[in-house]
Amino acid sequence: MRKEARSLGKEARMWGRLLATLALTSGFWLLASGFPPQQTLKVDVNLVNIFATVKDDAGGFITDLNRDDFRVYEDDQPQDIQIFEKQDRVDSSVGILMDTSGSMVDILPVMKKAVPEFTSSMLKRDEFFIVSFGTSVRLVHRSSQSKKHFDDSLHQMRAYGTSVLYDALLYSLGRVEASDHPRKALIVFTDGNDNGSNVGHGRVVEEAQQSAVLLYFVAIGSRVLVDSHTLESLSDMTGGRTLYVGKQEAVQPVLGQIRTELAHQYYLGYYMQRRPGYHRLRVEVPGRNVRIRAKAGYVGG
Repeated sequence: MRKEARSLGKEARMWGRLLATLALTSGFWLLASGFPPQQTLKVDVNLVNIFATVKDDAGGFITDLNRDDFRVYEDDQPQDIQIFEKQDRVDSSVGILMDTSGSMVDILPVMKKAVPEFTSSMLKRDEFFIVSFGTSVRLVHRSSQSKKHFDDSLHQMRAYGTSVLYDALLYSLGRVEASDHPRKALIVFTDGNDNGSNVGHGRVVEEAQQSAVLLYFVAIGSRVLVDSHTLESLSDMTGGRTLYVGKQEAVQPVLGQIRTELAHQYYLGYYMQRRPGYHRLRVEVPGRNVRIRAKAGYVGG
């Protein structure tokens, strides 16, 4: 468990291959023993990922915890923590969503300045992509592309039209989920208003509950113009946060908070038989006066 963080994704795939091999081997054994094929062993497990942020009463990160300090419960039943890593040992895949609707005309320049500073501070092994959403959703840049492509793409952004926030969230959740990196997050610059998507809020909630993606919303501008209920409900259920920035305030410190938080999270994982429906999650650190933020549950399939 002390291998570099990128081994975590490989470990999950290794377990899958191992279990599939066991199932196949069991099938051959049953055939050789005269049992009909329909009695072949079926293995169907799910790796449940939890990223937990742990702070003290003063808001400082607690970084000295180990696997045995944590307790994880699914539907009030204790789980055996089989994967444990902390701080920046875990590879990250981050999607950055930039609202380019007409309401962002004064805020878009602020976003254009903040995003390059954030991406330049990411670890080389991490990956990111940028999506813009106004009247449509557009993949603007991937970290595998050149710096010139990155700069040109941001420079060409213009604010106009409506906002398809839900369409952008659904697209980006699917894209970041496809990554092999264990930690997955979306950082969304938006006021939370949607007036043109093909999908509704409920569909986004369903997808967020099925995924392991942390949602961070950065709302720039007047609080009275922000749909805080939508943003905070989505970020809270995934273990992320909603941060507010005044129009005249710098965005870089807020992105710095997100970057620091991602680097100080604990990664907890366990294997569970696949079961349909919503399953509640709870993370505790008994005997310590701490505040824990983690996703509230997930939808099994």
